[in-house]
Amino acid sequence: MMKSKQKQTPTEIIDNQRQVVVEKIIEDMKRDGLHWAEPYLPFLTPHNPVSGTVYQGGNRVHLGFIGFMRGYTDNRWATFNQIKDAGWHVKKGAKSALIEKWKQFAFYKENEDTGEKELAGRYPKLVGYWNVFNAEDIEGIPPENSPVHQNDRTAIIAQNLEESSRCPIIESTSYLGSAAYSPATDRILIAPRETFRSDEAFTRVLLHEMTHSTGHPSALARELDTRFGSPSYAEEELVAELGSLFLSADLGIQSTDLEGEFYENHVSYLQSWMNALENDPSYLFKAASKADHADTFIMERYEEELGKNIEIDAPELEEEVSLAGESHDMVSASEHQTESEMQEPALAAIL
Repeated sequence: MMKSKQKQTPTEIIDNQRQVVVEKIIEDMKRDGLHWAEPYLPFLTPHNPVSGTVYQGGNRVHLGFIGFMRGYTDNRWATFNQIKDAGWHVKKGAKSALIEKWKQFAFYKENEDTGEKELAGRYPKLVGYWNVFNAEDIEGIPPENSPVHQNDRTAIIAQNLEESSRCPIIESTSYLGSAAYSPATDRILIAPRETFRSDEAFTRVLLHEMTHSTGHPSALARELDTRFGSPSYAEEELVAELGSLFLSADLGIQSTDLEGEFYENHVSYLQSWMNALENDPSYLFKAASKADHADTFIMERYEEELGKNIEIDAPELEEEVSLAGESHDMVSASEHQTESEMQEPALAAIL
């Protein structure tokens, strides 16, 4: 008689499922054409209508401030040459604003044990600056065809996630085009949800930051290195992005076939940090284990919050309902029904 296969525990089933997901991600990283799509609505942040660049960091803050001071309502900015090549013209007397371009350069050090060079970190370097003009000072530029925020079923999921969060979540226009978890203040800072392309895009970014927040000493106590470009920083980014992907699947946001634009976004983002870790797949499997623990932590709090909501929402009846009383009334009513009335089907709804 063949020995029956030992039944897997729920934990083993989840671990195996995560293993399959990570293996698929590694395989998909080898494909050409992967791209990362901006989750924010581009017209709400300073951007270039010619190159498609969405200005980040200091440039975003600077252009936003200049636009506010000069009363601009258009967030498009372009260089003089871009304007000229497009057949547009800068208005007489128009004032420009200065933007900078920085690049991250890697530096390596020799491993004393192996003698091999290893990535030690990255340093920023200014590589250029340009003058840009606002669209309101450009003649001939067509009106912007602005995309709008798409409302979808994940809005309520996002709301419950925020209410279940172990740390405060601050939605503010001060963080337009950005999101971050601050270990120092133990809070999540994120742009308002209506500034994202969709509720789903907002929820996935929120899940990324919530996964980061589980690394706090009062939660799962991971090492949260804030030095951009360091190996531990890169590893934590892998944890957060895998956490977002796992949680999206658990919450029913991600389709089970792991395809589509948002999945491509996750893979592209993971690939960018894998490059910083010399494309060693072992980092991804280690990160998956940590992401799984974060997933469990967040889902337990989410389900607890969901339970609270159900308990709160349940008694919204105008009058108290007694099943025993309803049963008595139904029997009494049936005894007084006419023969014609008895032939009609009766529908009873228990609310």
